[in-house]
Amino acid sequence: MLRRVLIVLAVGVAGISLGAAPARAVSGGNTLPAGSSGFVARLNVGGVHACSGALVSPQWVLTAASCFAVDGRISTGSPGQPTTATVGGTNTHVVWILPNESQDVVLAKLALRVPDVAPATASGAAPAVGDGLQAAGYGRTATEWVPDTPYAAPVTVETVAADSFTWTGQDASACQGDLGGPVYRTGAAQPELIGLTVASEQGGCLDGPATGHGATSVRVDGLQSWITANTPDLRTTFRAYDISATGIGAFDLADSGDQVVPFDYDHSGKLDHLVAYRPGTGIIHIVKRNADNTYTSVFTSTTGIGGYNLASPTDRIIAFDYDHSGKLDHLLLYRPGRRTAWVLKHGSGTTFTALYTTSEAGIGEYDLADPGDQIVSFDYDHSGKQDHLVAYRPGDGIVHIIKHGTGNSFQSIIMSTTGIGGYNLRSTNDRIFAFDHDHSGRPDHLVLYRPGDRTAWVLKHGAGTAFMAVYTSGGNGIGGYDLAETGDQMLAYDYDYSGKLDHLVAYRPGTGIIRIIKHHADNTYTSVFTSTTGIGGYNLMRATDRIVAFDRDHSGGPSYLTLYRPGVQTAWVVGRDGPSVTAGPPPRSIVVQDSIMEHFSYPNAAQILDQLNVRLISGDGHILLADCDTAPVNNIGVVHVWTTELIGPDAGGHICFRVTGPTGRLDLEVPGVYSIRGDGQQQGYGHQLTAVVDTPSGTPKTVVVNPSGYTPVGIGVDPDNEPTTLLQLRVPA
Repeated sequence: MLRRVLIVLAVGVAGISLGAAPARAVSGGNTLPAGSSGFVARLNVGGVHACSGALVSPQWVLTAASCFAVDGRISTGSPGQPTTATVGGTNTHVVWILPNESQDVVLAKLALRVPDVAPATASGAAPAVGDGLQAAGYGRTATEWVPDTPYAAPVTVETVAADSFTWTGQDASACQGDLGGPVYRTGAAQPELIGLTVASEQGGCLDGPATGHGATSVRVDGLQSWITANTPDLRTTFRAYDISATGIGAFDLADSGDQVVPFDYDHSGKLDHLVAYRPGTGIIHIVKRNADNTYTSVFTSTTGIGGYNLASPTDRIIAFDYDHSGKLDHLLLYRPGRRTAWVLKHGSGTTFTALYTTSEAGIGEYDLADPGDQIVSFDYDHSGKQDHLVAYRPGDGIVHIIKHGTGNSFQSIIMSTTGIGGYNLRSTNDRIFAFDHDHSGRPDHLVLYRPGDRTAWVLKHGAGTAFMAVYTSGGNGIGGYDLAETGDQMLAYDYDYSGKLDHLVAYRPGTGIIRIIKHHADNTYTSVFTSTTGIGGYNLMRATDRIVAFDRDHSGGPSYLTLYRPGVQTAWVVGRDGPSVTAGPPPRSIVVQDSIMEHFSYPNAAQILDQLNVRLISGDGHILLADCDTAPVNNIGVVHVWTTELIGPDAGGHICFRVTGPTGRLDLEVPGVYSIRGDGQQQGYGHQLTAVVDTPSGTPKTVVVNPSGYTPVGIGVDPDNEPTTLLQLRVPA
């Protein structure tokens, strides 16, 4: 009987409420219908606590001031701790907060705009007793610790005060994580925001009391003008943010052959560094923008990089997702005409290591034997990762799609000598690049264009190895840009600060002509920006002018354009003109409401310690205690931990954990651990997991866990080792 009780407890902590009535919390009432929940926001403040909020403008979230209070005070400016926001499928950072002078609410500016989501509008009508509203949030439910989706429940206004109101609902409560959650009217085109929840009795919440379902919300009716005045959107004009006549960083741009490409140098998932190099000389710099708007070369060399000498004037470099991580944090260097290709990884400090080298075989089955060969990275399988390569030979019709396989092998999974998707690649002017045609956040389409011939196609990878044309220009260029000159250039760009490369920049160096082009739902393309005098003050009057998209502000979106003029030492960074940072009220004290702030403490930890002898401390809700007999799904089971101590069901020294998301963290204390098994049931499956372990006389160290096998630790490695305590599990490794 004891075993049965303990197994139920383990499963219950992961997904079944213990000791609570079957009440529904706000975030456990009902999932919000598709399309109606995008405005509900989750805010994670430094991994220390979490709140909810409401999108009130494409780049602004309204939440409770308590969410950002530091030592009981709230101030205008950057958040006191790094804060991430999840809104409508967009994950981004909060870069600025602006508290209201009188109400305990704050506006939080996001680094990226949230596209295609209708923001809530602050109501002009006060709440009244008896009003039927909806209360929503990302807080706990009766059974879930950190839900991945917002939930809502119908509630009724019970009392109304000058700056707040209370509400109740049948079996409904606000729970930890619902602080700042929106309370709103439905029925209009946009949700009508009435208030933000700030306190609750938490009845029926996971690890909460069984009774008491009332909650309090701060009123936001009457804040319409304040919100509108302080949340202006981006303008359609451009301005220069950085101007240099001496190159960029310490790279002087003094040679006409100089090249610049964006790169994720520090594995952050952001294209916020620039690789500037001079083929044929070995000179290469990696450049970063600093907070004071200066640019610094964080890597410099005159002898190439990672062993690649950059000694040929035909050398080219692109950023590439070699390890399928979703980050363009490797460099592919290739020498067309010489069959040479290398892949480099940035390691510790400024070191680069060659993971793949060939000087005679090209890459995959592509020989790189022609001086005109080109390579671009591409999301072939719609995974959101540019982890395939398109290698092509303009004028010959030859194109390969190349995949990085096991180890350091590459394989051509498509080989053609007649072009691709109906496009014949028979002009030496043909060019290809990856593009997010359908605004999905994935650069999984190919733009093929022929400058001087007015031709542009967009191809999509379909079933098997087939490609189909989803757009063909019919000899009219694209989006009003005629592509009539052989010098025309195109690239993908994040015009609307959404983090998506879903706009096109088409320009004609030497003439000042430039357009920014958008794809619409009816499969048309139109110009959203048009100029014959350059952009942001840069005149584009040299035939050598080039443009690359760049993440200047480390936001996660390449929303700026770096324009450079090799041989003349000129480099500018331009972006859409936006309003200056809003001045706010002076710092002030507030009464911090934290009863429904999520502090990430593991639910029912005291019960688990008492009955299983396992100390679970905190986490992000995506690594959970689980029944070791949990059946695997798609070759993913549970993580097993063995220990010499009397823990777990039947005190058998065996406990398990379930990973429920692509990332996860769990802080805990499990003494006497000697083996950890990953959750993959076959080789090639399982989460990338690390474990932090410690010994009485040592210091904590991180162990990489075999995703689909056993990893010994402590006495599992050597019987003479000291007792070893497991302190943390984390995904990814």
